[in-house]
Amino acid sequence: MAALSALLLFALPAFAEERIELWNGGIKKGAVSTRMNGTIREMAIDEVVSALGFAPKKDGTSLIVTMDGKKIEFWNGSNIVRAAGTIISFSTPVVTQDGHWWGEGRGLLSAFGQFYKAIGQKADFRWGAVSAAAAAPAPKKQAQPKPKPAEQTKKAEPAKKTQTEPAPQKAGPKQEAKAPAQTQTQAPAPKVKSNRKPIVVIDAGHGGHDPGASANKVREKDVNLKAAVQLGKILKERGVDARLTRSTDVYLKLAERTAFANKNNADVFISLHCNSMPKGHSKVAGFEIYIMALPSDKDAMNLAIVENREISGDAHSAAEIQKADKKTQLLLKILGDMQQNNKIGESTALTEVLNARAKKSGLPMRKVAQAPFFVLRGAAMPAVLVEMGYLTNAAEAQRLNTAAYRDKICRSLADGIIEYIETHRAQ
Repeated sequence: MAALSALLLFALPAFAEERIELWNGGIKKGAVSTRMNGTIREMAIDEVVSALGFAPKKDGTSLIVTMDGKKIEFWNGSNIVRAAGTIISFSTPVVTQDGHWWGEGRGLLSAFGQFYKAIGQKADFRWGAVSAAAAAPAPKKQAQPKPKPAEQTKKAEPAKKTQTEPAPQKAGPKQEAKAPAQTQTQAPAPKVKSNRKPIVVIDAGHGGHDPGASANKVREKDVNLKAAVQLGKILKERGVDARLTRSTDVYLKLAERTAFANKNNADVFISLHCNSMPKGHSKVAGFEIYIMALPSDKDAMNLAIVENREISGDAHSAAEIQKADKKTQLLLKILGDMQQNNKIGESTALTEVLNARAKKSGLPMRKVAQAPFFVLRGAAMPAVLVEMGYLTNAAEAQRLNTAAYRDKICRSLADGIIEYIETHRAQ
C-alpha cells in the first residue's frame, strides 16, 4: 500500500488538475492544490498555510508566516526557504503562478516540520492521497463522521490545539514514513557518532556547455573534473565515502549540486573551481577558500556575481545576466540576518582547517573569504568553495594542468577534510 501511495504521489501525469491531502500525524489538515513540474510534484504553499490555520503576510516577492516569534519564509524565484532560522534547499525554486505560490512537496514537509518544532508543536507531516480537483471538497466532509464524542470536540478546537493532539493508533505504521522529521533529527547525528563511513560530496564546477574560465589554453571545467576525481580517489583510499556530483563532462544546474549533497546526507560538501582575472592582472595567482555568507570584500562579491551567472544556463544576454545578478542580490538580502547560522559557523571551522593544511603543504594561499555563492546555498552540511588557482596566470595555469600539482592540492584538501570530520565527530 505504501508503494502504491508513493506511485500515486509522484507518478501522476503532468497535465492533471489535482488535490492532495495534508496530514499531521493522524489528523488530516485539509486538501491542497498540486501539480507536476517535470518530475517534481509541487504543492500550493498558500493553501498549505491556510490548511494549517495561519494567515500569511505576502507580496510579490515573499510569503511569510509568523508564530510565537518564529518565522517560515518563502521567496519568489528562490530555492532557499528559511524555517525558524534554518535554511532548507528546495530542488526547484518557489514560484508564483496561476494565483498560487508553488513549492516542491518534500521540501515543504521538511520546512513546516522544522517550523512546527521551533514553535513547540507536533511535527509529523506527510502527504496523503491525490485526487482529481473536482473531488477537492470531499476530504473536508469526510472528517465529519466522528465515532467518538471526544474526538469530535478535539477536532472542533482551533488548529493550534489540534496540532498537539496524539496521533490515533491506526496512523502508527504511517509514522515510519515521516521523512522530514527523520532528516532533521538525523542531520547532526552522523557528525557526533556513527559507525558508517563519513560521506563527502565533491563538486566539479561548471561542465558540459559551460567551460567556466578559459585562459592559456586551459579550460576550468577540465581541471575541476580531474581534480574532483583525484580527490575522490584519495579520500576513498583513506576510508571516506566520496561521491561526485559529476564524473563526466556534463552540465549541472547550481541547485542540483547541493541538492545531491543533501540527498546523500553528506558530512562535507566541497566545490572545486579555478579563478581568472581581467586583462592587465595576469600576475595574480594563489589558492582561495570561500564559504557562503555576506561578502568579506569587494573582490569576493565580484567573484560570486561571476560564478552565479551560471544560473542563467551560461547564456550571455544582458537580460539573463541581469536576472542572475538580481538573484545574487536576493541571496544577500536573505543572508543579511543569518550570520549566527550554525552551518556558517561549521563551514568557517572547516575553512580554518583547510587553510592551515594548505599552508603546511606549501600551497600559495591567497586568502580565505566569504561571499554569496549560489552553489553553496541550502547545503545542510559544512560547505566550501575552493578556487585552486588563476588560469589567467600562465605559470599557475600550467601547474593546474598537471596531475602532480593537482595531487598536491587534493592531498592537502583530503588531510583537512579528514581532520575536520574526526574533530567534529569527537565533539
